[in-house]
Amino acid sequence: MTLHIQESPSGSETRITDVNGTAIAWRSQGEGRPLLMLNRFRAAMADWDPALIAALAAKHRVITFDNAGVGESGGTVPDTLEGAADVAIGLAAALGLEKPHALGWSMGGMTTQILAAKHGDRLGGVVLAGTTPSFAVKGAIPLSDEWLEIATKDSNTPDEMLFIFYAESETSHAAGMASLARIGGGDPAAGAARKTTMETIAGQGVATRKFFQGEDGAFKRLGDIAVPVLVANGDQDRAFAVENSLALVRAIPNAQLAIYPDAGHAFHFQHAERFAEDVIRFLASA
Repeated sequence: MTLHIQESPSGSETRITDVNGTAIAWRSQGEGRPLLMLNRFRAAMADWDPALIAALAAKHRVITFDNAGVGESGGTVPDTLEGAADVAIGLAAALGLEKPHALGWSMGGMTTQILAAKHGDRLGGVVLAGTTPSFAVKGAIPLSDEWLEIATKDSNTPDEMLFIFYAESETSHAAGMASLARIGGGDPAAGAARKTTMETIAGQGVATRKFFQGEDGAFKRLGDIAVPVLVANGDQDRAFAVENSLALVRAIPNAQLAIYPDAGHAFHFQHAERFAEDVIRFLASA
């Protein structure tokens, strides 16, 4: 069952669909083969840059959603990223999506790795953006304490968001402020504002720590991924260094790699048009 709730600032309606007993909030923009978007740690649907969503929606039906326990969705945060992946594929099934593509960013990219390994026969192509394998994988570099301390604060200023998500250059900072303004409806501070609860963030922290430390065993399934995979990142990502993207490409059969210049963790917001063009081209053959 799907219910209409309200219209988002981008003009797309927020709808609620029952997924195995949990009310999941989602939005749809554009037409074409579905592209399921899996979001980062502590983010809600409203944290996607509208410029990226619009660019992807030129060729795809782009579906953003809040996983269980996040934002406008009901339920509680799954205690593993595998649980989050099961919610994502459950939403796809509830919406009747035929072999949707999937794009996961950061924590969403970790979840998408599991999604591709466990449910690959139900997916098209997969894009892993600004993400990492488990730190148990050879060549992967753990998060820095400085980045983690800022990224887990109760709230972040626009300047802190620039540190978390962008490179040091004036060009990257300017792009970051422009993106925050788009997300915030013209106000960078609103774009930077936390849109999920600290309870949600704590639950996500439990699941991501299990993934990082290899406790959930997800890293052992990377070699089982058979769907086409594009791994993408900024060349100056402070969260997950380029080496982590290389570790993913080496671990996933036939994965492709794209690195974007003068960019950090939110490279896909900074280079929204270019990234969307690359994604659309990649998915066209998936």
